[in-house]
Amino acid sequence: MKPYIFAHRGASGYEIENTMISFKKAISMGAGIETDIRATKDKKLICFHDRYFKIDNKYHPVRKFTFEEIKKIKFADERVIPLVHEVFQVFKNNLNNIRFSFDIENKEVGVKLLTIAEKYALLNKIVITDRRLKVLSHLRNINKKVKLIYTLTSNISNIKYEAQSFKKLKKLDINIINLKFSRHIEDLFKIVVENDFNCYVWGVNTKLGMKKVLKLNNYNKKVAAIYTDYPDKLFNLIMEE
Repeated sequence: MKPYIFAHRGASGYEIENTMISFKKAISMGAGIETDIRATKDKKLICFHDRYFKIDNKYHPVRKFTFEEIKKIKFADERVIPLVHEVFQVFKNNLNNIRFSFDIENKEVGVKLLTIAEKYALLNKIVITDRRLKVLSHLRNINKKVKLIYTLTSNISNIKYEAQSFKKLKKLDINIINLKFSRHIEDLFKIVVENDFNCYVWGVNTKLGMKKVLKLNNYNKKVAAIYTDYPDKLFNLIMEE
């Protein structure tokens, strides 16, 4: 089975990350969309990664701005920041094999995302990823069906230190662990599948790294999904297999 491909922040290797242009580029390549979401001062969800805006060499918290104020900001890269509901609106009729992966700011943002996804009847098309078990537990209490994914923090070099979390994850009906690509990926992947979890891998942006992840195979299980800035390059490698 071939891995599902998520375009990290859209096709961010080619377009400005977390913008509608980047998302459309990803869709045109046949990939799903991964994006980060934050709440504005007026509680609207936007696709943006950082906690701060950099304006005139000064940093300002995103949560201090309303969405209308954000629209008036002139960013150095000329980006236009989209609302989550705008993304759903644009792509709702073009979702044959398209999925959305959301990296959320906090549990409140996650709950609001669930509400918006339900409004568009897209709960079965989204996954929510987070590094905090408390956040994932809260979201599971809110919704029993949404797919939740546990993402390992980037500073963990050995997943064995996370073993105490495995039972908690299974109690929350979470069966996917999202690993950051690293030189230890073979060992980490093996431990994930040994503990009966499916594996996603993020940060896979070089051709060598893509080949390495595609070759992972333990107990007849392979990586289920890959996050990359260059979905077209990954698709081409898969076609060559």
